[in-house]
Amino acid sequence: MRISVETGKRTHTMEQPILSQTSPAACGGKARPKTQYIDLLEERRASSDLRWAAREWSSRGDYRYRLHLNRDDIFKRVMGSERVKHAISQLAKDEQDQEALEEEVKGILEQMGHTQDIGTIRQFAFILPKIMKRIYGKVLINEDGIEKLRSKLVETPVILLPTHRSYADFLLVSYIAYHFNLPLPVIAAGMDFMSMAVVGDMLRRSGAFYIRRSFMDNALYWAVFQEYVQTIVECTGSPLEFFLEGTRSRSGKSLPPKIGLLGCVSESWLRGRLPDLALVPISISYDRTLEEKLYAYELLGVPKPKESTSGLLKATSILKEKFGDIRIHVGDPISARSFLLPRVERHLTASLPSHLAPLLKNELSACEALGLHVLHKIQMGSLTSIWSFVCVQLMQALWRGQWMVPLKGLVEDVSWLVGIFQKVGGEVALEGSVEDTVRHSLAIHQQVATLGANDVVHIQQIHQPNQQSLHLPQKVATLSSGTIENAVTHLMLQHYINQSLHLLIRPALVAQALVSRVTCNAVCPIEELQNRFFFLRSLLSNDFIFEKDAGGKDFMEGLSLLTWSGEVSFIQGSVHHTGRGNKLMSLLLGLLKPFVITYSCAAETLASQDWLDNGEVVLAIQRCVERLVASSGVYSALSLDPTRHALRSLVKLGMVEKRKGVGDQTILSPNQEKLQAVLQELGRSSEGPLRPKL
Repeated sequence: MRISVETGKRTHTMEQPILSQTSPAACGGKARPKTQYIDLLEERRASSDLRWAAREWSSRGDYRYRLHLNRDDIFKRVMGSERVKHAISQLAKDEQDQEALEEEVKGILEQMGHTQDIGTIRQFAFILPKIMKRIYGKVLINEDGIEKLRSKLVETPVILLPTHRSYADFLLVSYIAYHFNLPLPVIAAGMDFMSMAVVGDMLRRSGAFYIRRSFMDNALYWAVFQEYVQTIVECTGSPLEFFLEGTRSRSGKSLPPKIGLLGCVSESWLRGRLPDLALVPISISYDRTLEEKLYAYELLGVPKPKESTSGLLKATSILKEKFGDIRIHVGDPISARSFLLPRVERHLTASLPSHLAPLLKNELSACEALGLHVLHKIQMGSLTSIWSFVCVQLMQALWRGQWMVPLKGLVEDVSWLVGIFQKVGGEVALEGSVEDTVRHSLAIHQQVATLGANDVVHIQQIHQPNQQSLHLPQKVATLSSGTIENAVTHLMLQHYINQSLHLLIRPALVAQALVSRVTCNAVCPIEELQNRFFFLRSLLSNDFIFEKDAGGKDFMEGLSLLTWSGEVSFIQGSVHHTGRGNKLMSLLLGLLKPFVITYSCAAETLASQDWLDNGEVVLAIQRCVERLVASSGVYSALSLDPTRHALRSLVKLGMVEKRKGVGDQTILSPNQEKLQAVLQELGRSSEGPLRPKL
């Protein structure tokens, strides 16, 4: 089966506006060719899973310069490497026993090392389709992306970088490789999985190697880790797979890139040991996330359950539920050489041994830019479910105090929002009409919203006060029971809303910049508006992905949608709010509202006193948010993810200073003037609540 997806093309506007842009071309231009997807489960529903898993299998697309190394061969290379020898010799100078250090290296490798046992892989190839056929309708993938990947695998070492929204991501790429006879990936996995009885060992035999969550202060472990990863990339020819965001995104948005592993693999090119690396962005989108309810509680502060085999067995209850479709988009490979070469001076360090030349500051900055670029490509390749737009409308109904929405009005609003999303280049999964797709999504998400008699949608109260299975820890006991009851539903909706924000955030920031000061509600000079946009863009850079050195382009893309809508015009160097309706402006400001509340409360809380950097300030910010949402109803602002991101941004931008306290304590000292400026840009003063925007 092949399915086409309606799409638009993202605009690339000039740095300076010429006149008011009022045509669709200002936001979308000509439509891209429709992406063709095939269903991986269609064949599995028609034939034997056992016969398919046991078929004669060999990979097509192996790296032509690969070395055939087994587990022991890799261990010997790592043990004999100059980097590991140097680390041992340096530690031995500090009176540590060299033989003991060598034994420690062997222990690290035994704990870390992977294998690729075809028998174990066949077991997963048999089990996974059976599970997926029970809970998913389709698993869709763009076949052209697979063929581009296959051709690249022959010529260049490949790094596979999928999104990480669910535990379901973990073996999905390996399943795709087995399906299409691609070289099986080696997968970086956290230690949490290793402790799972039976499952941990099966994952290891399927290509997973286990690494500690934090080890930068352990020189020996860091040396072994780098050498192990670079041996896989440079010698074995196996594609390396890891999650660029480092952990699952509970909020549904992309997280800032972690550059530890990315810097490690980039070093192979930066130090001249490889002519190039290909980084392949892979977008994985779910109609319904397996952990949707669990994430809502985690974002309120409930610790996640520890990974265990018993927990996995308990989770088999999901086999009775339906989770819609999975959509996978394999993006075009990105050349590390082409991206990094203009940003670094490789000729100065390419010939130096890696253990004597750690990555320089500008090289780390270039790797961070590469990570942001990959995440941007992942976002642009993602296929957005219509449920994301349904959730936008359901959330606005909750803010109005309404728990019931007529289907007819909902479909009309969703249709309009889908059109806006396509204007800015988004891809929306539509099968049939918008109404048919909305009805189908409601059937999948009955836990959140149900379609009742007379075509009225009823929003569900997810958390019930008498739930005995959930024991809230002390750290969220400060939230009232009424707050928790409302917040869980709001956070489940916000999880899906966030999946479409990556293309709407730029016009939303322009709208916020335009109305953040009373004096600018009607007219604002373009330079002043742009500066405000840049400030908001920096402030929210931990919550949203913005490429480095693309601020001017982002501003023009955001402004172009508003001018196209007719609600804003650009005349003689100034931006005017025309007053021709506020539908788009209200939508965009509504999408930003939870973040505006969270960041405002962060600035207000930090400005109130000096704080110990021990986590208490995060809970204080959450309590401040709770006081506001009691009147505004924007309960999704209670999410701890943007709360932590706000704190990190305010420190990074110099609005809060970290200084040493007594002993090992760190004190957060506020800069009152700068924090007041933040509150003004967000449309809030420390004396009063958020001002109404429109």
